[in-house]
Amino acid sequence: MKVSDSNHTEVVDHSADLQHVDKLRAVLNICRRMTAIADLPSLQALITREAKELLQADRVSIFLFDRQNCELWSAISDEVTTMRFDARLGIAGAVAMTDQTINVADAYEHPMFYKEVDVQTGYRTRSLLAVPIHSLDGAVIGVGEATNKVGGLFTTEDAEILGTLAAHLTDIIENSPLAAEMKAQYPGLAAEPSTAWTSAFSTQKIVGMSHRTRSIIRLIDQIRPSSVDVLIHGESGTGKELIAKALHFNSPRAKQPFVALNCAALPETLVEPELFGIEKGVATGVERRIGKFEAAHNGTLFLDEIGDLSLTAQAKILRVIQERSVDRVGGRSPVPIDVRIIAATNRNLQTAMPDKQFITG
Repeated sequence: MKVSDSNHTEVVDHSADLQHVDKLRAVLNICRRMTAIADLPSLQALITREAKELLQADRVSIFLFDRQNCELWSAISDEVTTMRFDARLGIAGAVAMTDQTINVADAYEHPMFYKEVDVQTGYRTRSLLAVPIHSLDGAVIGVGEATNKVGGLFTTEDAEILGTLAAHLTDIIENSPLAAEMKAQYPGLAAEPSTAWTSAFSTQKIVGMSHRTRSIIRLIDQIRPSSVDVLIHGESGTGKELIAKALHFNSPRAKQPFVALNCAALPETLVEPELFGIEKGVATGVERRIGKFEAAHNGTLFLDEIGDLSLTAQAKILRVIQERSVDRVGGRSPVPIDVRIIAATNRNLQTAMPDKQFITG
């Protein structure tokens, strides 16, 4: 910085330049020390300690981007457990998907901030800086994130420092024995899905980046720990069964049966035996057969186009939901069931029943 005194003599203040040089030296020193580290815990301790001090941040995290599954997972963080989440949720995900740095003064005011992470970890995010991490060929392979700047907001210089550290860290992880150690310590990160319940119908199968798609994914994630019954409304062909499967396979019932029934193709005379089952000998040649409710015991029953059933059939289903038991056709005693109901319809229920009130999201 240059200033002039009363005699027009220029005085040069080099303090800002010196501070910048000091930070560059600190970055180079951290990178040099990172290269010399041979074990993952020491590397994590170095990053979380030295980078936080350099950036004057409360936390520094490194997320790696699983492009195939559209997920981010925490390679370096202060959390005890590894976090893994849909890249379409949150600011870090937006950085990974758009390859753009995001710097926000108040995370809770940003439309892309995903509050559920704070809810799960008990942490309170205020200011946040997230930068993309690139491979040698320029592809986004991760995100560096710093939160809660001490005494102000993150700067452009902070973004450059964080990006440099994150890129150097990724190069070390990819080209050293640390990669094998990371896979051994966090086997779930590198493991390929081996069963349908873990992979076949996760939210990654729901393609799209629109506001509505992100809202659906967030809603699925928010109710993940519960087994609440759900009604899905949408036109035919819009993927209602895909949403139902995502709800099931992201719930505590994921390892239990998912049973689907197209109610629109079900004749009225077959509703009861198909849904509730039938006992042997009710009619000539009839064998005992359990219904869809029993087949879905402990799991989820998806009733597609439930609005096409008669009101009588719907009333019987409602009774089963209330009683949590079914009466087989020809049966003498109720059969207890524990089933989560996900129903879907292409009918506008508000138009069909204008005297009723509905809560929509």
